[in-house]
Amino acid sequence: MKKILSIMVALVTLAATAFAQSVLDTDTIKKVTNAVFEVVVEKTEDTKIEYNDELPFDRLPFNVRNDKYMSIGTAFLLTDGYFYSASHVFALYGDTIQNKYFIRDSSGKTYPVDEIITLSNRRDFISFSVPTYKQQEGQGLSVSKKYEMNSNIFSVGNALGDGVIIRNGILTSETDEDRNGEWKWLRFSAAASPGNSGGPLINDKGEVIGIVTMKSQNENLNYALPIAEIDTGKDGIGVIDSVFYYRLPNILNKKQYHNFKYTIKLPMKYPELHKTLTQAYKKSIIDVVEIMSKDYSPTSPKSFDKSKGNAEMFYHSYTTDFPYVIYLNESNVWSYGGTNTKSFDLDDNGYIDYCSLLGYVLAKVVKPDSMSLEELLKNPKIYVDYVLEGNGIYRTVAGENVTIKSLGEPTKVEQHVDFFGRTWTASYFDINFADSVLICYALPMPDGVFMVYDTCSRSTAYCETCHDIEFALDFVYTSYNAKLKNWKEFRDLPESVTGKLPDFLKDITVEYDRKHLKFSIGDISTNLPPTVIKATDETKVSVTNSFTTKNGKLQIENRSLSIYTASNSPDYKAIFIKRINKPADSAVKKTKNNWNQFLNEVSPFDGAPYNYEQYTYQDFVYFPDPANKSDPDHVYALSFELKKDMFEEIKKMSEKVVKNTQFK
Repeated sequence: MKKILSIMVALVTLAATAFAQSVLDTDTIKKVTNAVFEVVVEKTEDTKIEYNDELPFDRLPFNVRNDKYMSIGTAFLLTDGYFYSASHVFALYGDTIQNKYFIRDSSGKTYPVDEIITLSNRRDFISFSVPTYKQQEGQGLSVSKKYEMNSNIFSVGNALGDGVIIRNGILTSETDEDRNGEWKWLRFSAAASPGNSGGPLINDKGEVIGIVTMKSQNENLNYALPIAEIDTGKDGIGVIDSVFYYRLPNILNKKQYHNFKYTIKLPMKYPELHKTLTQAYKKSIIDVVEIMSKDYSPTSPKSFDKSKGNAEMFYHSYTTDFPYVIYLNESNVWSYGGTNTKSFDLDDNGYIDYCSLLGYVLAKVVKPDSMSLEELLKNPKIYVDYVLEGNGIYRTVAGENVTIKSLGEPTKVEQHVDFFGRTWTASYFDINFADSVLICYALPMPDGVFMVYDTCSRSTAYCETCHDIEFALDFVYTSYNAKLKNWKEFRDLPESVTGKLPDFLKDITVEYDRKHLKFSIGDISTNLPPTVIKATDETKVSVTNSFTTKNGKLQIENRSLSIYTASNSPDYKAIFIKRINKPADSAVKKTKNNWNQFLNEVSPFDGAPYNYEQYTYQDFVYFPDPANKSDPDHVYALSFELKKDMFEEIKKMSEKVVKNTQFK
């Protein structure tokens, strides 16, 4: 019993000793807190953004709603007169609304960061000067490059943005940095919350042994850079050395390993440093996109027009109200995506179809009848407001999601012409409270506008997303469906609104009145009298297209023309004319069989009318060169629809259509 009691007394004594060692004395605490500062940036507010409800700022904590600054990290002063922090606390590169950084002392007074003195983003440290801060005599922490495992340490920092606090723990171990093991991270058990980054890790004497940098993802251990490592930055050269994988949005099976490495002479004012590094980073991203484009952009060796299955891409065309995006899946097969859409109704017969695909939102706005197409296309704010109405984004304040009604006018608008000559309008909408941007690329359509957009950080939008979306736009597959009045309005728009049209859209012409309907898509030109179809504003026309190679250049060409009246009309009529090109030798058996079906005029393409469900159909093949039916370059498939049991009427209609149509 005495032996057990002795052990218990010893354990209690050790615990008491350990506890005593884990508390700093009053003078050390005063010295430490006097040398540690918050890193803050000015809050930004959006005057252009409109919300569906009032923002509940009154529910925020008093100190948050009354603070004109936002606390983002920690910095500390050393005896050398410079301030130190973790480099990731500062936006070293990438577009941002935050172009000024400040330190804030315990009294709440702020001082602007001036020159960057040392820098290494890989080791995650930075030092800087603050000339307006008047250093007190004896102020500043000393450093200790010696430390022992399992000794008491303290993390000091601006935990959760609520001011600088000190928390105790144990220095548990060292671990190699991941890439080359060039240094060892310190691991410690003292708590470190968001906002602690850049704060000092100190021993029980108040000496700095490290800079708090990151938190373990899987356990309650945190990381610090040994303070000795800051000596690597005292040669007047700042080093940026970031490695990452870059992937283009519609190339799912390939990631490009990339190293952004840049050295910069220091000291340098922060704004100049940020501008220089941002320019270098943007160029670096352009370089990696160009590397991948050499393999995967249209006409490149691994693109859809060169890969397995390309014969089918050239053979087929599709009628779709919502454009597809061609993408390379994980199985290394090119495919079409974008069919799983949701809808939202607007006023006056307008609506929005949208879906998420490849990390972006794709949306088509069909304009309300009361709005002109020109008005819609000339005002990005209008169609982005429509999208926000149907597929909203939110701002979270005091735990409540408040719907954003409008982002206001775009900050930047420019045009982008894709590989096939289609002109997209690129618009950037600021979301300043989150230092973010909604970036939107919009393509004019006869009945509205098709959009690819994303909401992301300002840096991501201007450095990466713009290039990623522009790459993906080359793979957007469009067919065009609209009423005659919309087609007429679309083709009458000036180039200042639509941009320069590609050849396949220039080939589309429309003219109609009570006496005739003229519609041409290049290879197919009709001039139909009212005895065939009565052309009104509401008559619908669809044009599909596909890919071809002309003069060695990959192009889009129009393939089919469909004209039809309302299906619930007693005088319902539908006319479909489609060009079918001879498939390539590499086409699969199914495609070749389909082609042979047309050549041999196999049923239903034998010209015999037939009933199916509620309609009468007639399908046949038109050979542009009747003398060469055995091996033509292309043929035309014609299909007609009328109400049920109208066999004689459909034959007369098809004869008139052929008579009043020119085929090439």
